[in-house]
Amino acid sequence: MYAKCPKCGGESAGMEICPKCGLIFAKYLKTVVGGAPVRVAKAADEEEGGFRVSEWLFAVPEEVNPTTIYIRAALLALIAVYGVYLSTMDIPSGEIWGSLMHYPIVPIHEFGHVVFRPFGEFMHNLGGTLFQVLLPLIFGGILIVKNRDPFAAAVMLWWSAIALIDAAPYVYDAWKPQHILLSGRTGDTGSHDFIDVLGDLGLLHKAQPIGYGVRWFGVGMMAIALLWGAYVLWLQYGKRSRLS
Repeated sequence: MYAKCPKCGGESAGMEICPKCGLIFAKYLKTVVGGAPVRVAKAADEEEGGFRVSEWLFAVPEEVNPTTIYIRAALLALIAVYGVYLSTMDIPSGEIWGSLMHYPIVPIHEFGHVVFRPFGEFMHNLGGTLFQVLLPLIFGGILIVKNRDPFAAAVMLWWSAIALIDAAPYVYDAWKPQHILLSGRTGDTGSHDFIDVLGDLGLLHKAQPIGYGVRWFGVGMMAIALLWGAYVLWLQYGKRSRLS
């Protein structure tokens, strides 16, 4: 057997199945030619440019615990229903800011201003919202690359979509500021990220339609996340049914 898995490079000395990606070495040996499986695998990856990306996005281990699939299916259904509920909240009133998801987003948003401060005033103002959307995507990338767990990455994409939907009322409010911000004032009398950002871009007069556009873009992201998670679960269920 292999000291390192020819598929993912994980340590697998003395094992019949890779503990990291689930590759069954006996099956793998049947598919290679000339006794050089590592070289053949690398050549295949080079010839099929999208192979490795699709392998990350839809990775499924050889054996899947049925209980895990059912728990994840319940979680997917829960976030689907909750996500639809959040996406229908009123934008002008900032209704989503009273939701459970908003509270962890606020400190992430404020930390984003600190992260992007070195990149100038424009990025400092945009950085709060940018970071609240990017952070779950960073986590999702780690879960795919390190853990080969595309379902968890799909949940992170859902979180990113909700963070974007959460920003829609803030964008909308820039044209005629009404909401009391963390500073205790409205944008008319204090700082407001999107008055500055949209003003710099010459788009302040379009803040309200842009706010609705941000919401619908977030809804599209959420739909992709849910479909991705559902497809991964379907692949996992297929593995489970064949092993039962």
